[in-house]
Amino acid sequence: MSTSPPAFRLRRGPLRLLDRHRRTVAAVLTALAVVCAILVMRPPPQPRAEVLVAARDLDASAPLSEDDLTPLFLAESSVPDGALSPADRAAGLSLNAPVRRGEVLTDARLSDPPALPYGADMVAVPVRVADPGAVGLLSPGSRVDVLAATGADDFGGPPTRPGPAVEVVGDRPVLAVPPEEGPSGEGGALVLIAATSEEARALAGHATSSRLSVTIRG
Repeated sequence: MSTSPPAFRLRRGPLRLLDRHRRTVAAVLTALAVVCAILVMRPPPQPRAEVLVAARDLDASAPLSEDDLTPLFLAESSVPDGALSPADRAAGLSLNAPVRRGEVLTDARLSDPPALPYGADMVAVPVRVADPGAVGLLSPGSRVDVLAATGADDFGGPPTRPGPAVEVVGDRPVLAVPPEEGPSGEGGALVLIAATSEEARALAGHATSSRLSVTIRG
């Protein structure tokens, strides 16, 4: 007859159970140790950034549209310098070279039309002004009216006397005043303004038969 106290018998029950399944317990503990080691050794996930990539092969024949680009998440360490994000304005800009599908769009791939900040329908128009001194008073951001004055002799020959000046375009921003590198052979000085395509055609027409001048608004 056993004389073991009840408390001893209670302790021996779990010990017998543990001894009976010691291999299973050892395997579970080993697996837990391996998992913990992997978690400790594995580097934390890298932060990611959202960029714009080409949704398909693109050429430089037309401005970008919203459908030409798609967002993609990349590890921050893989994002090239100058990469565009969905928060950046890309639609309406032009590429300066073809882009393959999936290629990250960067600022180096873009050709930003100089007149775009003044409206999507604006283009940059070079205007040769007869008076270089007036052009010397201009700087980017100035606003001007472009006037054309014509005059012709009685036989339709070259202009011999001034006629009334007409306004070709009004209140247009100056984009740049290109430096003249040596004599151009055309006289006057060049100024680059923003204008609509229709106004650009009107300026080109007047440039062939008129003396163009500017009045400065600001």
